[in-house]
Amino acid sequence: MRVSFSESFRLPISDVFSYFPTPADWTRLYGLMGEVKELGDGWYSVPLKSFPFPLVARITAVEPNQRVRWVFRGFWRGEGEVRFEDVDGVVAVSGYEDISVRWLGPLSVLAEKLFLERTFRSIWALGWRRLRRVEAPIGEVETIKGGGIGAAEPESRMSERAQ
Repeated sequence: MRVSFSESFRLPISDVFSYFPTPADWTRLYGLMGEVKELGDGWYSVPLKSFPFPLVARITAVEPNQRVRWVFRGFWRGEGEVRFEDVDGVVAVSGYEDISVRWLGPLSVLAEKLFLERTFRSIWALGWRRLRRVEAPIGEVETIKGGGIGAAEPESRMSERAQ
């Protein structure tokens, strides 16, 4: 399954990037259940809420304030990438995560559609909401919700805080 995203934030690019350089940093964004464990050779075990198996991930490329790329192994297999671009003080974050259940073979596609895709999308949505909370104080600016810079309707900060 592929989870793609395109979001925008009015934060310094270094602040947004700081949530992604290692799997250990991901907990700040997603508030995952449990403790991230370093497994050696760059691999981390990242516990996921609602899943009995952690993501086992390793960063394969880091370009500070530009790009982070990773791979999965173990129960999950796949890869992901996040790209960052500063456009007039607004940080565009785009990327994807290709992830599947290794041991299900052809049944993986069915399991992903029925059980996993919605949950993985909600994990990413949680991270985006957390980043929006650290944007400017209520009323100072409006945020751009999803879809990239200029591609979506502005949404007031007040309604985001109520969620």
